[in-house]
Amino acid sequence: MRTKFSRLKYRNILCLIAGAIAIGWIVTIPFRIRRPPEPPVILTQQPISPQETLSPPTIEPSENLADRQSEPTFSYNIKTPPNPVYSQELQGIVDESVKIATSKGLPAERLSITLFDVSNSKTHTFAGYQNQTLRFPASVAKLFWMAAFYSAIEKGLITQRESSFKNDLEQMIRISNNDAASRLLDKITDTKSGGRLAGEELQTWLKKRTQINTFFQSAGYNDIRISTKNYPIYYLRQEGPIGRDLQLRGDASQPIRNQVTTDQAARLIYEIYTRQAVSSVASRKMAYLLTRDLDPKAWKNDPSNSIKGFLGESLPTNIYFGSKVGYTSKSRSEAAFVRTLDDRAIYILVVFADDPAYAKDETAFPAISRYVFDRLNTRGPSSLQ
Repeated sequence: MRTKFSRLKYRNILCLIAGAIAIGWIVTIPFRIRRPPEPPVILTQQPISPQETLSPPTIEPSENLADRQSEPTFSYNIKTPPNPVYSQELQGIVDESVKIATSKGLPAERLSITLFDVSNSKTHTFAGYQNQTLRFPASVAKLFWMAAFYSAIEKGLITQRESSFKNDLEQMIRISNNDAASRLLDKITDTKSGGRLAGEELQTWLKKRTQINTFFQSAGYNDIRISTKNYPIYYLRQEGPIGRDLQLRGDASQPIRNQVTTDQAARLIYEIYTRQAVSSVASRKMAYLLTRDLDPKAWKNDPSNSIKGFLGESLPTNIYFGSKVGYTSKSRSEAAFVRTLDDRAIYILVVFADDPAYAKDETAFPAISRYVFDRLNTRGPSSLQ
């Protein structure tokens, strides 16, 4: 009798435990399937009346763009660059940001900054410092490769399922993995790294690889060059370019490097967060990949984090922050989108510093970022200057 009672008791206990687990599983379904918060979207600028006086846009006007009939099939979808209003107030903020760098003994001539304020949907304003100077972007080039990848997927130029590239996309954008970026650039341009080529075979390879440049150039990203891979690439066992990748660079004394302006990086960030880049769906996916958690608990113990020494380190943790950084032993760069929860400050900040002194310094970028944030957050949404 005692044995039967014990068995019955334990059976009831097990049934209660199983029932509790089942109920808990059912109750938590809505939480487990909940998507992460939607990245914020920039409200597109409303038309400005012809009577208003505008400073020249940062990018050459559309009449200088290539004729639509001569455009390649594989080209970026937004042909008209944004047309923000020049702001003397923002220029003062940018000038002070340059002074922050020089006060640390860093060279101003190797620095470029674009500040794009989008807190007022009626008027988007900008200012910059050497913002149309082409500079080596390091891994910020991956921001552009991401957009080109989604375009190639949507146009059917890449026939595999997008899910096949999920890991490489996340690795390329979230931790700036060069191996993942190499594979994606190969897929986008239908090329592969390898030994030296000659004659027509080399010319065909070069044309395919450089179509990543014309993809953006045909849409007004003038003179942009993003056809060179980032190194080292471990699966290829390459510390630097060799073979055909070295041929792509041309003259060894003056090698062709990737070149991007801060205005161009700011433009792409703007087009992603206005959900215009490639498509609304693709822009959302790109914004998710760019989203960063500024809580030190999320990044301090991560050696591959993109926060320490960059624009996000000095910012409050309770804001939205999306970013792509670039870093080498000779450069430091970042393109970022910042938005406070109360929408007092919504802006794009891009800083390129193509000099070893900036690579060694981990204080200038955070200091510039905090200064810009405090100035824009204190004064609230912009008005036409």
